[in-house]
Amino acid sequence: MPYTFKDPHKPGRRHLLFLAALSLFYLIYGLGGGSIASWEEGVYASVARGVLTQGDPWRLNLNGLPWSDKPPLTIWITAFFFELLGVNELSARLLSALCGVGTVLMTYLIGCRLFGRWIGYLSALALISSSHYIRFARFGMPDVPLLFFVTLCVYFFLRGEERNRYLVFSGLALGAAVMTKGFWALTVLPALWLYAAVTGRAEIVGRSSYWVGIMLAVVLALPWHLWESWLRITQGGTDYADHLGWVRTHDAFLRERSSPYFHIRTLINKYHPWILVGIVSAPAFLWRALRRRADGEVLCASWIFLTLAYITVLPAKLPWHVLLVYPPLSITVGWALARLFRESRTVLVTVLFLLLMPLHIPYSRIFHHDYSRGIKGIAPTVILRAGPAQRLYLYDFHDGPAVYFYTGLVTQYIDDEATFEKAVQDDPQFQCLVRRNRLHGLLPILRRHGIRIAGTHGGVYYLRKSL
Repeated sequence: MPYTFKDPHKPGRRHLLFLAALSLFYLIYGLGGGSIASWEEGVYASVARGVLTQGDPWRLNLNGLPWSDKPPLTIWITAFFFELLGVNELSARLLSALCGVGTVLMTYLIGCRLFGRWIGYLSALALISSSHYIRFARFGMPDVPLLFFVTLCVYFFLRGEERNRYLVFSGLALGAAVMTKGFWALTVLPALWLYAAVTGRAEIVGRSSYWVGIMLAVVLALPWHLWESWLRITQGGTDYADHLGWVRTHDAFLRERSSPYFHIRTLINKYHPWILVGIVSAPAFLWRALRRRADGEVLCASWIFLTLAYITVLPAKLPWHVLLVYPPLSITVGWALARLFRESRTVLVTVLFLLLMPLHIPYSRIFHHDYSRGIKGIAPTVILRAGPAQRLYLYDFHDGPAVYFYTGLVTQYIDDEATFEKAVQDDPQFQCLVRRNRLHGLLPILRRHGIRIAGTHGGVYYLRKSL
């Protein structure tokens, strides 16, 4: 007999509509304003722009060079948005925002299935009201799309306990996650397997439909990885697995030796305003999972702490890696809030959240996206006056991806005056961007070689050799 959850409440239509509307407003409103951040946002936007301009989705390029740091799913979808809506900031960030909305809804559905729709509702509200989550869901990089596909994989796995076809969908979601950011997606598998084993559902992992889903994930993700490996080997490079697998992360760990407490500190500093609840509720879930082995506690505790363990041993200690634990962590927060507010207080709780959310605007600056104002402002002048030149030098600032995105010109970094003067002498079509605070030291070189200031915006100067 298929397992029936203790809490049979189905998702509420009003809950879903309200969460969707709230998420759409805070994740889509003003999304196309300002300018893109050169790192990391500008990298993915520039690669996607290259797909659109070159018309070849299989050979990704950045700044005129082959690029294969991440699988291409988010690049392809962003290129589609560029084709549909134009090459702009909205198109570059739209996939992340839509996946952010989807992750909120998936968190609601998972929480609803595990603990009932009231806790699911509170969990989704906790997630969408986290300033760190909002900021990265409004940022054009693959981490929130990865998070969406991972939560989708978990949700379909839970649904697969009753209907086998959902296990196939779970595998497809896993394959999409791998095609979004590589082997990071596989971190969810140990949590699901441990959940199945501890709660007496190990037979799920043995079903043929589950392995059909896994095989479909392999079919979806493997061809691209083999293709990239073959390209790199035939072109004299390293194996593509070095870019996406554990070999690369281990090597980087030997180089960086980052603090093992980095992600814990990030959670404490960034998971606002719910860290004061989460720092208690997450360990409480782990304790209850060890003692009671109840379904929801086991899944959320496994998901949180196995993911934290994985990202802790990895070298790349980056603040957005903790996004992977936000859905289960938010479910523990929703569980704790349900101890304070009964479902009869739904209207009161909803009003309180509506009053809380606008505080992120002045304090968390979630609608501020003007990362490369000077580069965006000077770009029309560069495009107009560049002529046949195909290279744009950047003196002592490394914002190549944003420059490439806004101008379409290949960039080259120069970090000292001697190299700058040599480039002036050797390149008859010399052109360069430099910030105001570095311009003064270059003035003697500009006078000696007839370099003029052809434009300026926001503290960025465009230098060009007189024709």
